[in-house]
Amino acid sequence: MAGSHVSEAVAEARVARQQLGLGLDQPVHDILRVVEETQRLPVALLRLGEGVAGAYVVRRGHPFIFLNGAQPVPRQRFTLAHELGHHRLGHAAVVDGVNEIEGKSKDPLEQQANAFAGEFLAPDQALHGWMEANGDPLVTIPILCRLATWFGISAPAAFVRLSQASVLRNQRQKQDLQTLLKRGAHRGAERALGLEAVEDTLARISREGELPRVPAAMRDNALAAYAAGLIDLDRLAGALRQDRASAERLVDELGLVPVAAEPDW
Repeated sequence: MAGSHVSEAVAEARVARQQLGLGLDQPVHDILRVVEETQRLPVALLRLGEGVAGAYVVRRGHPFIFLNGAQPVPRQRFTLAHELGHHRLGHAAVVDGVNEIEGKSKDPLEQQANAFAGEFLAPDQALHGWMEANGDPLVTIPILCRLATWFGISAPAAFVRLSQASVLRNQRQKQDLQTLLKRGAHRGAERALGLEAVEDTLARISREGELPRVPAAMRDNALAAYAAGLIDLDRLAGALRQDRASAERLVDELGLVPVAAEPDW
């Protein structure tokens, strides 16, 4: 049974969806637009350091999100939902690696953010509805792929959500599916099925190579300006009111590498 901290996060995800007019029976069709336009939470897409998936940052009382735009798009969506969870649940600023996004962290706050992300992107009610609408099929790799595409998440994430929603209960079946997923069977199935990936703002940015992508609300922010190559480390340290060594540690933790030239905004 999920702990109370996880149940709290799931409940908050449902509240968030209802407040945003999404209900609990449909996918989130464009999470970047939802986060920026309805939550007023700016998101910068950058090529972050290896192993860094995203970050929730608060500077001078202003929250914003860094997202590693070099990740596969389904992971970008889940990472963004994870960072939104940190924000909605009142967590402090945090840098999230791949392990946190994949649910491998023992930190209760990371478990909360992951539970929020799962329910926000693929609510229990919507999962059961999809299964019923498709004849309650036996969950196989092709079914995982179809469901994952519908919700804009990865097949491994779909497996986790079906398990959490008690759609998948048979332990032998779950073990067999996990083995196939680890072998990458879902990638071949996706190609064979000819599934059309969800088309949203994140997919378009990834396809057109529009990195770095820094929204107007963040252009005056010191970290975003540094990542975009507009200021150097010394100016960053001054803007953050830190010494150079502290600013350098923050930059290293985030994996921020300034671009060589000013981006064409």
